Amino acid sequence: GRPPPSAPWLSCDEYDRARGDGAKPEEAPSAELRPALGVFRHEAVAVDPEAKQLYLTEDEHDGRLYRFTPDRYPDLSSGTMEVLQLSPSQPGRPAPVRWLALPDPSARDRPTRRQVSESTPFNGGEGIWHHAGQVVFATKGDNRVWAYDTRASTLRLLYDHATSSRPNLSGVDNVLVSPAGDVLVAEDAGD
Repeated sequence: GRPPPSAPWLSCDEYDRARGDGAKPEEAPSAELRPALGVFRHEAVAVDPEAKQLYLTEDEHDGRLYRFTPDRYPDLSSGTMEVLQLSPSQPGRPAPVRWLALPDPSARDRPTRRQVSESTPFNGGEGIWHHAGQVVFATKGDNRVWAYDTRASTLRLLYDHATSSRPNLSGVDNVLVSPAGDVLVAEDAGD
């Protein structure tokens, strides 16, 4: 998914107190901090242009998946930050998802991933991509690829190295989805 027009490029910094930056390529030296996108170890962001929401991964062993809804899309200066809670489901079936408000996206007193105890941890969030109502993301700590259905509000596991009959991917990192819907996964120190 492409960033909103107000910030054609979003840069994510992987350190504890990181905030998202937005810049236009021709104005790269004048990048603007986006504190409303939360303060955490940002890995990647995908934009859902239909729902006007951003999805963000966190590169921590107990990281979270976040969703940001701007107050006035495409302006990213203010909005609502939420964290995903996965509901139990039957094995092999998509699991229902709830989005819970993040009390303090600025993480003044507590890291964002530890603010909502009911939120679901993801082991090392990496690349993320939006395509046709699906948000696909990878988690490197457990070598998994996930797909969130924005319309049904469900999450399913597309690939799991530990249980796959063909465990070809390890070190899952960046992802993208082709215009035809094919999920492409890059490995980082994989096989």
